[in-house]
Amino acid sequence: MGFGGCTAWQMLEEGARVVITDIQDDRGEESASEMRDAGYEAIYWRLDATDESQWSEVMAQTIGAFGRLDILVNLAGAQDRGTLYEVEVDEWRKVMEISTTGILLGTRAVIPAMTEAGGGAIVNLSSMAGKFAGEYGSAYAMSRAGMLHFTRASAIQLAKFGIRANSVLPGWVHTPFTEHIYAEDSEREWRSERVPLGRWGEPEEIANAICFLASDEASYITGSELLVDGGVTAGFKGNTMPDRDCGNEH
Repeated sequence: MGFGGCTAWQMLEEGARVVITDIQDDRGEESASEMRDAGYEAIYWRLDATDESQWSEVMAQTIGAFGRLDILVNLAGAQDRGTLYEVEVDEWRKVMEISTTGILLGTRAVIPAMTEAGGGAIVNLSSMAGKFAGEYGSAYAMSRAGMLHFTRASAIQLAKFGIRANSVLPGWVHTPFTEHIYAEDSEREWRSERVPLGRWGEPEEIANAICFLASDEASYITGSELLVDGGVTAGFKGNTMPDRDCGNEH
């Protein structure tokens, strides 16, 4: 599903062995089964990203199954739909817990195995929302901005272990996570008009960025932020500015 599914398939095609984690057991098991049926090595294990004990269990299971760990992709997330004066405190805490505490626990959990393997790569899925504020989703935007600074701190503090940490910032991409927006013609078109490339992104395009940062081709890249947003955060794009008559004067 979405970024995670596309990334897992691409990594498998590049020769990786994959552990899928989620709290949706039926879908996770189905995905792993499809991958095994296609001839790849893939396992699903349940993981609540905010539960430290479950991270420890998944790490033990991963090392037991594959003997090592080289890559971690942190992409668990949740979204609040209201304004900062409407959001329920419990909802705020849930979003922040998943996006911030979740990547802390995941990052700490993989350090021993990656160090033992001689290094590794961590890719954190933030969002272009971490670069600007909007009319809703304040907890989401704040948590994604926090992920960017956490990634920079990780890059500095984990370099001595040979571990690189980078972040990918997707723009508007059609996934199950954004289906409720994409399904509304006005919502979808409003966003498309504001993308310099003129369209929503595809999950495969985000997976390409993740796989690059996780690969040896990015061996000298750490602490970076890779925007994959069709140019949205590069500047203003729209047709609301009045036309200007520049005349012939110099």
